[in-house]
Amino acid sequence: MRKLPDFAQLANLPLIETMYARYLENPELVESSWRYFFEGMDLGGQLPQGDGKTGGALRVQRMVQAYRRYGHLGVPMNPIVPPPEEPVELSLNELGFRTGELEDHFPTLGFCPSETAPLKEIRAALQRVYCSSIGFEYMDLDSKRLEEWIQKQIEPVLTIQPTIEEKRRILEHLNRSEVLETFLHTKYVGQKRFSVEGVETLIPILAELIAVGGEQGIEHVVIGMAHRGRLNVLANILNKPYAALFQEFEDNVPLSSEESGDVKYHKGFSGKQEQVHVHLAANSSCLESVDPIVLGHARALQVQTGDEARKKVGAILIHGDAAIAGQGVVYETMQFVKLPGYATGGTIHIVVNNQIGFTTSPPDGRSTRYPTDIAKTFGAPVFHVNAEDPESCIFAARLSLAIRLLFQCDVFIDLNGYRKYGHNEGDEPAFTQPAEYKQIRAKRPIREIYTEKLAHEGSVEKALADQLTEEFKQTLSQALAMAKMPTLAEIRPTRRIFPSPKTAVDRSIISQVAKIATHLPENFAIHPKLQKLIEERRAMAEGKIALDWGMAETLAFGTLLVKESVAIRLAGQDSIRGTFSHRHASFFDQNTNQPYCPLAHVDKARFDVYNSPLSEYGALGFEFGYSMAATNALVIWEAQYGDFVIGAEITIDHYLTAAEQKWGSSSNLTLLLPHGYEGGGPEHSSARIERFLELAAGSNIRVAAPTSPAQYFHLLRRQALWAEKKPLIVFTPKSLLRSELNMSSIDACVSGAFEELITDQSSDATRLVLTFGKLGLELIKVKEKLNNTACVRIEQVYPFPTDALKQVLAQHPRCAECIWAQEEPENMGAWPMVSKLLPQILPPTVKLRYIGRKASASTATGSLKRHNQEQEEILRRLK
Repeated sequence: MRKLPDFAQLANLPLIETMYARYLENPELVESSWRYFFEGMDLGGQLPQGDGKTGGALRVQRMVQAYRRYGHLGVPMNPIVPPPEEPVELSLNELGFRTGELEDHFPTLGFCPSETAPLKEIRAALQRVYCSSIGFEYMDLDSKRLEEWIQKQIEPVLTIQPTIEEKRRILEHLNRSEVLETFLHTKYVGQKRFSVEGVETLIPILAELIAVGGEQGIEHVVIGMAHRGRLNVLANILNKPYAALFQEFEDNVPLSSEESGDVKYHKGFSGKQEQVHVHLAANSSCLESVDPIVLGHARALQVQTGDEARKKVGAILIHGDAAIAGQGVVYETMQFVKLPGYATGGTIHIVVNNQIGFTTSPPDGRSTRYPTDIAKTFGAPVFHVNAEDPESCIFAARLSLAIRLLFQCDVFIDLNGYRKYGHNEGDEPAFTQPAEYKQIRAKRPIREIYTEKLAHEGSVEKALADQLTEEFKQTLSQALAMAKMPTLAEIRPTRRIFPSPKTAVDRSIISQVAKIATHLPENFAIHPKLQKLIEERRAMAEGKIALDWGMAETLAFGTLLVKESVAIRLAGQDSIRGTFSHRHASFFDQNTNQPYCPLAHVDKARFDVYNSPLSEYGALGFEFGYSMAATNALVIWEAQYGDFVIGAEITIDHYLTAAEQKWGSSSNLTLLLPHGYEGGGPEHSSARIERFLELAAGSNIRVAAPTSPAQYFHLLRRQALWAEKKPLIVFTPKSLLRSELNMSSIDACVSGAFEELITDQSSDATRLVLTFGKLGLELIKVKEKLNNTACVRIEQVYPFPTDALKQVLAQHPRCAECIWAQEEPENMGAWPMVSKLLPQILPPTVKLRYIGRKASASTATGSLKRHNQEQEEILRRLK
C-alpha cells in the first residue's frame, strides 16, 4: 500500500483545512503538490466510504467547520417568524456528502460517544450545538485562542441546564419586568414609557450579569442605554424606588429654579445590587450618544480604584437594532477597545432587537444580515438568542461575561424579540407594519410562556408563580399611593456659589516643576531642536527670557500635580506633541523611538496624555464621561483644529452644556479649541464661538480666550481648583503660540490671577474698543494710531465680566462710542451675544458699533490674498 505524504495526517487538519480553502478559491493559489493532493481527495470524496474507518475524517471536519461558521443561520432565534430552513451552507451536497450516506459510518471527531457513527447522528449532534437555541458567531475573529475556548464551552454537547433555584430567579425577574409594564400601562394610559414588553428577558440578563460579575470580583458596573426598557431597568435593576418612578408619571417631582429636569426615560440613576455599585448614565434622544460617555466613566472608575487589570469595573451598552446599525458613534466607541488611553477591558453589548426602528423595517435600515455585524470588524463574538428562551439567554450572558473577563474584548448578545406597542405607547404601528403587528398581538407574554414551561417540568408550581405576581402588584399599588401624596418641598434650594480659588504659585514650586519638566533620562537621544526647546524652557522658568504658551501650560499642569495633587488627563488629536509643535508633553528617543513623559514621573498625582483616535463625537463623549467620574482631576479634550469640534455637536448640545440643568450632572471638562483667522480657509479658522454662546445660560459653562501665557496658566489652575465644577471652553491661539505679542513674565505666574478683562493704560478716552481673542493682540501694533481710544480685551466672554466693564467705563467718563471688533463674520463670533448684552451695560450716551467681517454663510474665505485684505480693512476701520 502506498504511503501517504507526511503532511496528510489528522494532526495537521487545521493546516490542511486552510490550504484546502485556498484551493477551493483558486487551485493556482496553492503549490502543485497540494493541488495534486486535493484533486485526489476530491475524487476520493466522491467514492463510497464504507464503514468510515479508512476515510471521511476530512469531510466530517469540513462539516464541523461549516457548522461552527454557519450554524447560526439555522437557529430559530426570531420569535415572530417561522423557524429557518436549512442553510445552503449546511446542506449535504454543499459539504460533499450524498443523501445515501446518511446511514454510513464516519469518524465522529468527538461529537458522539463512539469513534464512528452514522452520518445522520453526527449531523444531529452538530445541529444540537449550533442550530438549536443559540446562534454562535465566533469564527475568524483573528483569535485562535478565543475560538478554541468557546468551542470547549459548547462542544461536543451544548448543556443549558440551570438549577431549580436559577430557574425561579429567572421567573422572578421576568415577573417583575412584565408586571411593572402592565401596571404602568393600565394606570397611565397613553403615556410614553417605551415598554420593554417583547424583550422582557433583558431584565434577567442584566440581573445575571451583575450578580455573577459580583461573584467574580466586579465592584462597579456602568450601563448605557436608550429609552426602550429604561424605566424597567431603573426600577428592577438599579432599585430606583417605585414611588419615585410613579412620581414622575404624576409630574410630582420637585425642581429648583435653575433646573429644567428631563423626561423620565432619559434620566440616569445610581443603585446597588448586592455588593455591586450600578450606574445607569443619563441619555438624550440621540441614540447611541451615551456609548462613549459610559466607557469614559468606566475608565475613570478603573483609574480611581486602581483597577489596572480592568476586572473590578465593567461597562454594559444596550443598543437598539436600528440604532446600532445606523449610528456611526458606535464604530467610534468600539475603536477604543484596545487603545492605551481608552481601553476598559471590553464591553458587553446587548442589542434589544425589536426588528424595527421607529417605523422602518430592517431591509430599509441596514445593508447587513444582522444589526451586530459591526462586531466582526473588531473581532467580537456574537451570541444570537431568542427572548422567548430565557434559559438560553442566561447561558449566553454567563458566556459573555466569562469572555469579557478572560479575553478583555467586546462581546455581543443579540436579543431577538419584538416591540409590543409602537415606537411609544401612543403610536399605532399597524399603519406601516400591519402583518407584523397582527402576529405580535397574538403573542403571549414571555413570563406566561416560561411559567407554563416550569410548571410542566415541575420546577415551579403555577399557584406559587401567581402568588408572586399578586404580591408584586400589591407592592406597586402601595408605591403608587405614596407617589400621589403631596410633595413636602416643591422647590429645592438653589445651588451654592463658590469663590474663585487662588492660582498664584510660589517661585520655589515653579522651579521644582521646571526641573521635572526639563529632565531627561541618561543617554536619552533628544532631537536637537527639542534640546534647544528644553534649554529655553529652563531659562523661562528662571525669568531669563519671556514665558511662552507651551511652557505656561506645562507649569500649570506641573504645579497642579506637585502642589495640589490634582490628576490631569489630556487627550486629543496629536495632543502629545501638539498640532502646532508647541507642547511636547513627551519626548521621543531618536534612536529607540521610546517616549519619555517628564510630568508622568510626578508621584503625587497621575498625569496622562494621549493621542486620541481621529474622532470628535466619540472622543469628546469619552472625556465627558471620564470627567463626571474623575472628580479630583482636570480632564481636557483638545481638537486638532477648533473647527473640528462641530463633529461632536450632539455631545456638546445634549450633555456638556445641558447635563447640569437637565440631570444635575456636573463636569469640569475643558475643551482646547485652536481658533484664529490667519488665512487657513473655512475649516481652519473658526471654532464656532457663536455656537457655544448660543448654548450659554444660567452660568452653565465658561467661555474664554486668554491672550497671554500667564492668563492661560491661571485659567487652567482656576478650572482645576474651583469647587464649582463647570465645563470650560478655551479658544487657544495658533500663529500666536510663539509670537512676541503673546509672551509673559514668569512673575505673572507667581502673583496675580486670571483676569476676565484686560484694559490698556489709556485714561479718559472718548472711544472704547472691545475684542475677544487674537484681534486684541493685533491692535497693539496699531495702538499709536488709535486716537483717544482705550482697548479692552475680554478674556472671558461668558459669564460676561459685567462689573469689570462697568469699572472701565467709569474710568472714561467722556466715552461716547463703544466698538465691538472681531475677526469673525457679523453673524458669528461673540457679536450675536454681546450685541444684545452690551446695550444693557453701556450708559445711554454711549453708542454701540460693530467692526468686523460682514455676515457670511461660510466662516472664512479660502483665498489668502482676500483674507489679508479683509484683516487689513478691519484694522483700518478702527483707526
